[in-house]
Amino acid sequence: MWYCYEVMKKRILSLIAIILLLASLTAILVVLVVRNIRQTETEAAEPTPTADPYEGLVEVSDGAGGTMWVAEAEDLTPFSLDVAAFSVTDGIASYSGDDAELVLGIDVSEHQGTIDWQAVADAGIEFAIIRCGWRGYSGGSLNADTLFQENVEGALAAGLEVGVYFFSQAISIAEAAEEALLTLELIDGYDITLPVFFDWEQIGTGEAARTDNANGNTITEACLEFCQLIESEGYEAGVYAYLNLAYFTYDLNQFEDLTIWMGNPGSWPEFYYDHTFWQYSFTGSVDGIEGDVDMDVMFVPTDATYDNTEDAAETTAVTETAPSPDEDESDTAGEAVAAQEAEN
Repeated sequence: MWYCYEVMKKRILSLIAIILLLASLTAILVVLVVRNIRQTETEAAEPTPTADPYEGLVEVSDGAGGTMWVAEAEDLTPFSLDVAAFSVTDGIASYSGDDAELVLGIDVSEHQGTIDWQAVADAGIEFAIIRCGWRGYSGGSLNADTLFQENVEGALAAGLEVGVYFFSQAISIAEAAEEALLTLELIDGYDITLPVFFDWEQIGTGEAARTDNANGNTITEACLEFCQLIESEGYEAGVYAYLNLAYFTYDLNQFEDLTIWMGNPGSWPEFYYDHTFWQYSFTGSVDGIEGDVDMDVMFVPTDATYDNTEDAAETTAVTETAPSPDEDESDTAGEAVAAQEAEN
């Protein structure tokens, strides 16, 4: 009898121990479940961070009085001059800041006809960027500018600093190389002290052009090929562009080492990044040239020396008139820009 009592007692104690263990495990499980529910509720209550829609972008002028957001070219430096210090009075650009001076120039092609370069120099023009050749936008033929030799010799004889541009319609690296080789042939023997520019433009006139579907990466590579060949012969190379072309076609990060010439008509430079030359008018008027001419300035830091020994004479007035229509397949720097800007 005593034995049965002890056995029963042990079984009861074991059962009680099991019940207590199960109760403890249940309590622990309840605590964990409650904690998990509270954590989930806390996480759900915290707002999900919103991605910055402008990350990697910069706000720039759209050239039409507004702004737009474009991909940032991290390898380029934002424009360092004070845009509020610029003005254009009677067609002449000026800058009131003390960190740079403006040197007045023009860019020309055969479309300007015969030029009296001494009259141009006497009017206060100190440099000229002269078209040496062009590729047609429909057939793609290569051509020398018919007045390049006359223009470059006349400008140099009048004491102007001279740069050169080739109007490109290249759609491959090979075609850009062809254009560079023709340019080098045309400028050989002349004292070209300013850059030789690659001037690729979208036609934008409504006419079919071989460049209509050109790829931005290809055009960037074409520009670099042209400039590399120019530099290999000891010349300084540069690229001409306008706002839409610069922001939406070219990979600007590839142009860190190139001189940039911006076509941006107006009263102040609107390109977001540093550039050396600014084409501020397509419709200037200068003594010695009949009809419209593109007006340019070169930014020269006040701590730099601009080497031009010619004394600047009284500057001629520049008047604004309506742009003239395009002629044949060739183009002057800025004509395609004017058509492009009109579309925006």
